[in-house]
Amino acid sequence: MALKLHGSPYFTATKRVAIVLQEKHVPFEFITIDLIKGEHTAPDFVAKQPFRQVPFTVRI
Repeated sequence: MALKLHGSPYFTATKRVAIVLQEKHVPFEFITIDLIKGEHTAPDFVAKQPFRQVPFTVRI
């Protein structure tokens, strides 16, 4: 995997990023973040994205 895409599958912004990655044939792994449960405020998430925003990508 080249990228990990963190986001909610229901958000338009996340869908836009996923579509661009698919169109460009960039391999990625989608990591679902449940905002209703507050997963974007978990310490491990904040360590990766201090502003608690989705979507975001991580290159591995």
